[in-house]
Amino acid sequence: MEALSADRLMRGRPEHETPDHTYTFLFCDLLTDELLAELPMADVSYSVELNGIGTLTGTIPYSDETLPLGPDAASVPSRTSLYVDRDGTIVWAGIIWTRELVKGGKKIQAAELLSYYTHRHVKQTLSTDTSLILNTAYVPDGQRLYADQKYIVWSLLQYAHAQPNGNIGISTSLLTAPAHGVPRTVTYFGYERPEIYKAIAELAAADDGFDFGVEVGWNPVANNLPPTRYKRMRTWFPRRGRTATESGLVFTKGGPASSIVDFGWPENGVDMATEISGLGDGTGEAKVTAVAQDTDRLTSGWPLLETVTSYDGVIDQIQLNGLTAAELTARGNAQMQPWFDVMADTDPAFGSYSVGDEALFVIEPEPRMPAGREGVLRIMSIDVTAASGPERVRLTCGVV
Repeated sequence: MEALSADRLMRGRPEHETPDHTYTFLFCDLLTDELLAELPMADVSYSVELNGIGTLTGTIPYSDETLPLGPDAASVPSRTSLYVDRDGTIVWAGIIWTRELVKGGKKIQAAELLSYYTHRHVKQTLSTDTSLILNTAYVPDGQRLYADQKYIVWSLLQYAHAQPNGNIGISTSLLTAPAHGVPRTVTYFGYERPEIYKAIAELAAADDGFDFGVEVGWNPVANNLPPTRYKRMRTWFPRRGRTATESGLVFTKGGPASSIVDFGWPENGVDMATEISGLGDGTGEAKVTAVAQDTDRLTSGWPLLETVTSYDGVIDQIQLNGLTAAELTARGNAQMQPWFDVMADTDPAFGSYSVGDEALFVIEPEPRMPAGREGVLRIMSIDVTAASGPERVRLTCGVV
């Protein structure tokens, strides 16, 4: 994509005072979503990842004010969900997985709701190929998967949710029609116990794949009833987020409209690859294999840099070709993953962008970068420090 100049995208952005933000932390039962307690937290930082699992760390203070609220019972690992509300908007939701004693309270570590599916596995064979299954009814009543990639995600979640105590309330309603129009041939062998999150992530990473995540928020309040929350799985095809032209996002360092506090623009060739060998299932000469080469880079003078990646359970050649090609693209971009620490309340303000969005990043000439630098990058992760005082947001980006 052609880089957009600052003159084309930048708009005047008046400086303003940093407002105070109100954070509320809601601890709920993972299965029922019943509110267990609203507790204060200290030293909180949280992240959101594109097609990944963001994390949260923070400390629940144990004091005369918080102990009557039952913080122990309200934060049991593996069975408690945590919602982070910022000024009336839910900005993060996940599951508490660890808890430990620290000075003044207990420190918790949580991961976004998708982390639940890293603890769920396929225990009976599910396939788009009816010759490999006994019950040819569609999931969840049978073993058959719909062929479209979007419906495979629906099928995997329906399978997980149909089991006793296996539904944590994540809606699959947004995974119904319309389809992506990308058929896949996949089989998940029950005896291999494939992980459901990994299965979805590999499906998304293939050629003509998609972005995915769990959306969270408040449902509209009606009839004076207590507010409720929604959790819904969603896919974005072909991708999540806005282009730089659509978003109009510009982050700058230097000048009166500066919003970048610090930055790093590392270049790393360790994970770079110009050829990927993908290995599927099978043994010996019967193993399914695929090779993808970055012919453009090789022709322009890059050396041959090889990497081998294994894909358990993949038996379809077309699927393996797509996964290998997607891995080559990812490895080709591995040489550059810049990050930017930006102010939360300087335009563009936190909340006006999300993972998947593209933005123009402009570094004015400075000692570390005498010639300056600018480029359109895609926001891959957002890390927020919700400490006292001005919030700090770190954006980790990828090349477009």
